[in-house]
Formats: sequence, C-alpha cells, structure tokens
Amino acid sequence: MQGLLKNNATPRLAATLRIAALLGVAFMVDAQLQAVDTEGETAGSSDGLIQRVVAQTTRSGITLRATRELRAGTLTGKHTGWMTVDTSVAPGDAFSYQVLEEGGSERTRETIFHALLKNEQETWRDRAGDGAALTLTNYEWTPLPDTHAGQPQLRLKPRRSDPRLIDGVLTVTRDGYPVRLEGKLAKSPSFWVKAVTVVRHYQRFGGVALPASIETLADLKLFGRASFTMRYHYREVNSQTVTHAVASAPFVGPTAEILALHSASSN
Repeated sequence: MQGLLKNNATPRLAATLRIAALLGVAFMVDAQLQAVDTEGETAGSSDGLIQRVVAQTTRSGITLRATRELRAGTLTGKHTGWMTVDTSVAPGDAFSYQVLEEGGSERTRETIFHALLKNEQETWRDRAGDGAALTLTNYEWTPLPDTHAGQPQLRLKPRRSDPRLIDGVLTVTRDGYPVRLEGKLAKSPSFWVKAVTVVRHYQRFGGVALPASIETLADLKLFGRASFTMRYHYREVNSQTVTHAVASAPFVGPTAEILALHSASSN
C-alpha cells in the first residue's frame, strides 16, 4: 500500500498544480475575441469598466522578456522542487524558455514545471487561451460595493464548471487594469483534489497589465496540502526596458496571504 501511494503521489500533485498554474497563461494569449470598444463608455459606468478590464486581459501582440521563479511541493516537504527560467515572447506570439537553475524533486520538475512550460509554448503557438481568459464568454461579471480602498472589485462567476476558471473576486484600478484575482477553481481538476485556492497579482508596465505572481494552494486527499508559486521578474515589455523588483516570498511553501484565504473559504 505504501508503495502504491508513493508511486501515485506526484502524478496527482502534478495534475492539480499544473492546471492551476496554467490559469496564468491564458490571459496573456490572444483570445481571438472581437475588439472591445470602450471609447463610448463613461468613466463611471460599470459596463464600461468591465469592458476595459476585458480589453486589458485579452490584449495581443505583446513582446516580453522575463525571468520566472517556480516553486512547488507538499506542506510536509515531500516532492519539493524549484526552477528559475528565462522566458521571452517574440513578435508573432512565439514563446521560448531556457532553464537557468533547478533543483529538488526531479519528478516535480518534470511533471509540473517542464510540462507547464511546454504547454504554455503550445498555447502561445496555437493561440488557444480563450477557454480560461477573463472574458464575458467565460464569466458573469458583477460589480461589488466600492469598499476596497477606492479600488473597484468585480465578482467573477464562471459560466460553466471548468477547472481552468476561477470562482472569485477581481480587484481592478478605476481605469480598468487588473490588480489581484483571488478565489477557488470552479471545478476540482482531479478526484484526489478537494479544493484549490488561487491568488494572482498583476502589475502595469508601459500600459500593459501582466501577472507578477501566481500562487495556488490545494487540499489533496491522503497527502494534505500542496502549494505552487510562480513569480515573474520582467526585464523588457514591448521592446522597452523595465524595472521590476520582485517581492520576497517563501522559498517553497504558501504565503500567509493564501493560507488565510484558503482557510476562510474552507470554513
């Protein structure tokens, strides 16, 4: 029995974290939607704000260079792995990456990190990110009371049960740039997964909203909690050099932010 659990542990962990991590890929890929016209909307219009957010999160033709730090493992310390990767998106949505450093669990690196990067490469190439994008097709959008330090919040309710979609809240700026997305996956990615919490932070570079960090925390049957974190360090956006200081975070393991959110939503 112990041998069976050991052999199946990493595949279950990989399936969970890989799907959750891929939520960070789709919004940067051209969703091939119709153009969103926001010029006729007033600044105070909720519909206008939602349209501006959708327009920001489905932009195409972006070129990027960034270093990413990936971390994953169970909270017990098993299957822990890490990787530092140099990534770029060239004109024509050609995504490439080069592993700079990696360590820890080889199976975690192969089944989660390498698989994630290869999947992202295919997503960019095939322009297939629309199924998880922040769009009116995928979500019902409802403005929430304006009580979050002057930053509007939008309730996102998935229109279908899909492990790529997040049931949660999106915090944005008043001019329509995403700041923070938090919530639960709309559907468990596996029988072995009871719940997955996602927190995604964004930053603005030269008028482009990009993910600064993506973190997931999952409850796995038999193995407890497992975490995945991907942090970005941008060096170039649309051929312009940018300065982007990456906030400190635990080397491996969940932040206090997602632990609190996960516990609150589980009660």
